Amino acid sequence: MLKSIRVRLTLWYLFVFGALLIVFSTYIYSSVSRDMRRRFDASILRNAQAMASYVTEFAERQNLEAGAKETVQELREGRESAAIYREGQLIASNGDDVTAAVASTRIQDAVGPDRKPAYITDPRANRRLVYMPFEFENVKYAIAMFEPLDKLEGEIAHMRNVILVGLPAVLLLAAGGGFLLARKSLQPMVVISEQAEHINATNLNERLEVAHPDDELGRLAGVFNALLSRLDTSFRVMREFMADASHELRTPLTIIHGEAQVSLAQDRAAEEYKKSLGIIRDQAKRMARIVSDMLALGRAEAGDQNLRVEELYLNDLVEECCQAAHSLAVTSHILLVCETPEDVLFLGNEELIRRMIVNLLDNAIHYTPDGGSVSVKLTGNQTSAQLVISDTGIGIPADCVGRVFDRFYRVNDPRIRPNGGSGLGLSIVKLAAESHCGSVKVVSEPNRGSTFTVALPL
Repeated sequence: MLKSIRVRLTLWYLFVFGALLIVFSTYIYSSVSRDMRRRFDASILRNAQAMASYVTEFAERQNLEAGAKETVQELREGRESAAIYREGQLIASNGDDVTAAVASTRIQDAVGPDRKPAYITDPRANRRLVYMPFEFENVKYAIAMFEPLDKLEGEIAHMRNVILVGLPAVLLLAAGGGFLLARKSLQPMVVISEQAEHINATNLNERLEVAHPDDELGRLAGVFNALLSRLDTSFRVMREFMADASHELRTPLTIIHGEAQVSLAQDRAAEEYKKSLGIIRDQAKRMARIVSDMLALGRAEAGDQNLRVEELYLNDLVEECCQAAHSLAVTSHILLVCETPEDVLFLGNEELIRRMIVNLLDNAIHYTPDGGSVSVKLTGNQTSAQLVISDTGIGIPADCVGRVFDRFYRVNDPRIRPNGGSGLGLSIVKLAAESHCGSVKVVSEPNRGSTFTVALPL
């Protein structure tokens, strides 16, 4: 039950609201009860002050004792008990309870030098005693009044019972309202979760729908939809990659299987076996090149956290790659020209940059006819380096220029398809440049050649 967010939200709401309500009720109860007791004391004091005015009037008339007895006797109709003292001696009272309370509580000792009224509660009789001293014509008098607390305690108890009964009822209503509020607030989450349950790898094109896209849950659904879009793109690219890879690997595997099956069908001459083994070797090399290129792509796409960078001189690396490609250029009767400045310091992954340069050189030489030329030029400044590789080869058709960096894409040209690249070389070039926060561009014209420009930040 506690696994439900609605229940947990309701419990937290009930706990916070209940704590605040208890604190507020306690404050109200204590404040009101204290004010009621203060008003009760003020009422007793007013009665005592009224009696003191009668005492002074009787004292002026020289009829103190008779008037005092008559005054206190009139209080018998009520529940108050009163006593009048002169110079500490009792001169009139309407009951022994008040004089006994004055004697037992020693309230006279509680009167300070300022002779202010003193209050004491007698718990046995459940009455409140006030002792008010005053002075008239240099004679010290005191009025003691004893009033029951039953009515006051009854009113305070009634207020306490209202709070004790009403508090659970309010908390119960708050719990119900909080649960309904949490349920209504989280209803979009339920809808989102139900929609998300039906989305899998086969229908990643579906999106979550929300009624209020601008609130918090709407923005959350928007984040999920963006994630689904990225997953849909990744799955689509993965499926295309696997389909293209399977297609590229199927051809050499079919050739290897066919050659092996033909060779094993019957005895053949040694030259025929050599020819079959040569075909198998060439197709195996092609498969190895495809697998190697796929591995390089996978490593490049792993992200910067897997890209080990180091300081290197880009000009030396370009010269080494040109020297390695020189023999291939000479064999194809192609002039290879390399121009590099001195000391272009670069921070990057040497293996990935080397593979990028080698792929560009290999493509330039491979698709340049005999007698053509390939030029390599490296330039650099304080912020960036630029590698330009140009050839006088067969070029790329205008409608294919935008796709040459796609995986497994090969130009549908009779002069190109038989030469058989895997279609991954330029994809590796692009990923290598982008992994180093750079870019690669191509400008090509059929039968005039191509120019690849790689820009890398230093």
